[in-house]
Amino acid sequence: MNITSTEDIKEIKRLQTLLSYNILDTPYEEDFDELAQLIALICDVPIAVISMIDDKRQWYKAKVGIDENETPKEETFCQYTVLQDELIEIPDALLDERVKNNPHVTSENGIRFYAGMPLKAENGSNIGTVCVVDGKPKELNDRQKKALKLLTKQAMHLIEVRQKNKSLGTELNSILEKKVEQTQRKLELKEIENKDLMKAVKNSSGVVEFNPDGTIISINKNFEEISGYSESELLGSHHKMLITPKDYAESDQLWKSLGQGIFKTGRVRRIHKDGAEFYLQASYNPIQNLEGKVIKVVKISQDITKEIEAAISLQKAKEMAENLNEQKDNFIANVSHEIRTPIHAVLGFTDLLLENEDDKHKINYLNAVKIAGDSLLFIVNDILDLSKMEAGLLQIDKDVFNVREVVSRVFSILHLKAHQKRIEFEPFVSPDVPELLIGDKNRLSQILINLLGNAIKFTTEGSVSLEVTVIKDISKKTILNFKVSDTGIGIPQDKLDTVFQRFLQAEETTSQKYGGTGLGLNISRQLIEKQEGSIEVKSEHGKGTDFIFDIPFEKPLEQLEISQAEADEIFQDYTGKILVCEDSELNQRLVRAILKRKGLKVDVASNGEKALSFLEENSYDLIFMDVQMPVKNGYETTKIIRDQLKLSTPIVALTANFMAAERQKCKEVGMDDYLAKPFQKNQLFEKVEKWVNV
Repeated sequence: MNITSTEDIKEIKRLQTLLSYNILDTPYEEDFDELAQLIALICDVPIAVISMIDDKRQWYKAKVGIDENETPKEETFCQYTVLQDELIEIPDALLDERVKNNPHVTSENGIRFYAGMPLKAENGSNIGTVCVVDGKPKELNDRQKKALKLLTKQAMHLIEVRQKNKSLGTELNSILEKKVEQTQRKLELKEIENKDLMKAVKNSSGVVEFNPDGTIISINKNFEEISGYSESELLGSHHKMLITPKDYAESDQLWKSLGQGIFKTGRVRRIHKDGAEFYLQASYNPIQNLEGKVIKVVKISQDITKEIEAAISLQKAKEMAENLNEQKDNFIANVSHEIRTPIHAVLGFTDLLLENEDDKHKINYLNAVKIAGDSLLFIVNDILDLSKMEAGLLQIDKDVFNVREVVSRVFSILHLKAHQKRIEFEPFVSPDVPELLIGDKNRLSQILINLLGNAIKFTTEGSVSLEVTVIKDISKKTILNFKVSDTGIGIPQDKLDTVFQRFLQAEETTSQKYGGTGLGLNISRQLIEKQEGSIEVKSEHGKGTDFIFDIPFEKPLEQLEISQAEADEIFQDYTGKILVCEDSELNQRLVRAILKRKGLKVDVASNGEKALSFLEENSYDLIFMDVQMPVKNGYETTKIIRDQLKLSTPIVALTANFMAAERQKCKEVGMDDYLAKPFQKNQLFEKVEKWVNV
């Protein structure tokens, strides 16, 4: 334990050395006077001094050019020299930070030049100095410096020869005694401090002392309260009394390390007297003797049982939350299927009726049904997408797609709404936008429908427009900028920061007046950011709004060119036989009607058992498999088709569940592709085109 600083020890050693030389307190001796005169002469200065320095003063053993016999230590230049082992030279005292404010410098005709060498005793302690002073700035040459060093050694030699004065020894001994007394006081204070510290530790912690073999030799009151044992019950018992047999091996390793003097700390589990578990944050401290042998081990510990129990409860709560989240996902999947299935039928049959209806009034009614169905579908999609984002299951697909076709499809979906409100509704796609890019066309469509749908909703007159331009075109990527502008009600400046927050709209009455869930913009932003893009909004209340976003798309390795004639082939009639596995009668009729119109033969099975019966008697070019059916669902049926019937017929999953886990499950049981309901006719025929040999 350090009781004094290194500087204190050095100073005591120096004063002891000074005392041992028994230096004469009388200022003049003939030999020293002559030596001082020689030093002044060689260095060409008016003042030369041979002096001693204790902890209070500098007194002169010999001097030339001054009258004083001593100077307080704090006013001397030599207080710095005595700390060095080499020559110190100050050419101009007014320019030296150490002494420029010294009273001997600032006084009239004060010191300007100083050079000094320490007087070093045989044991290495500096007990005084030899110095020269001048009232004007100057520097010693190399010869003078060398001579000053030699004469300093000579002065030290004279001092070592003349250790006589007893009175100075008494004075210095008194100083030394005071230093010893101060040191002793510091030691006593340190001991008091250590006792107080140990007392504080014992009052706040459980303290146990062990023999090096782990036998308990003492415990404090705190540990009695923590463990439930009294000191008499634990004294002489081994540490293993507090642990279970399964922890014995770990305990043996602990005490082996402690016996080697290795400090150990960490969280440990122990057994209470009543058999319950409790937990400690403990440190095991080996105490060694002077030979380095461990004589005992002191354990200091805090009871952290409540903290551990809280952590365990938190983990259980987390597991419960994950379980509830899984239940929620399953619920959403089921609700998704139940809602999307009738919506799919409504929209599908509406499309079929629109194709065959000439009566304008009926067409208007059917368009109204389609708009209502689309609106309901958008709300359902928002809720499902939000759930997928929260679960981290939202995926971005990467396929080759035509940007202009996406824009055209979106505008065809929303055109009727804009037409009914008599507002201009036109897109502009810059000519330099590539025909084909790689990205998620469905997510892009969703973003555009959300933003353009909002723009139409909040615009009563004027226009809604979309502008698509290229902002950066590099070797492998093209960054497109999309600007959705409207002349609608606008957004107040103080609400711009909240428009992308879920369930929030610019005004409290917005939902009542215009409808919507408040999810569209939040989901759009997340979809854009998921594709490494960004979105911003600019608006002025009452004057319209601009939503501007950019998304980077990859370029296809080969730019495919599809002629109009080839594109039209998609909508030509097909040949082939298809099995549709679907339990909803409405969807059965819808899919059958769509496929038969294109010349395809269609069989329909309402459950997995019937589907297997059809497959045992017929061969098919493609199977559309609904994953949720009675008797046998789509997963079970597919596994039988692959594992027992050994059929390789392409199977496309039909489901209203967009979850990534659903896609993975479909792939694992042997399905080849995936079609989410509700789907457009062209999406259905894309799968036919992909899997049926026509």
